[in-house]
Amino acid sequence: MQPIPYFGEEIHSGWIFEPKIDGWRMQIICNKAGKLECWGRRLERKPNWTSKLHYLLALLEGIIPPNTLLDCELYSDGGRRFIPSLFARKPRVRPIVYIFDVVYLCGKDLSKRTLKTRKESLAEIPFNKPFFRLMGKTLTNIKRDYSREVNNGHEGIVMKKLNSRYLIGKEAPIATQDWRKIK
Repeated sequence: MQPIPYFGEEIHSGWIFEPKIDGWRMQIICNKAGKLECWGRRLERKPNWTSKLHYLLALLEGIIPPNTLLDCELYSDGGRRFIPSLFARKPRVRPIVYIFDVVYLCGKDLSKRTLKTRKESLAEIPFNKPFFRLMGKTLTNIKRDYSREVNNGHEGIVMKKLNSRYLIGKEAPIATQDWRKIK
């Protein structure tokens, strides 16, 4: 799904928040045969990043089950402006991949299950650096939670309803009221 801006409306219980990472949206796919692929989500003309990020995918071999699709954010230890370096033969920075959702797991469509259930499934995958799970924290005070993440160097926060589904449109995830961003 895509987050939409938060306009100050009241948000009650049942929400979590994650840091808003200012990276490049990406999906990691492990097909039926166990082959790993990496796809951009920015509507670029050649969104298949598999060959350029093969060194990252090699770190996931044997970890991601076949028939699995992960929603992620590609980032670097040098920040957003150095992300293109990750596609070079000799990157100048180290990659960081934040994984925040699992849409398919072992061939099961999890998109119609709640975010809470998807996060529980995501927790079972044993990622190692440079891959990090964003599991979310209970949203208690929007201003304080936002300020804390900005002070930690993030762009803002994404607030997500725990009972939300992952809505997929014809060409991309759908933006809904259930994922809200403040940046």
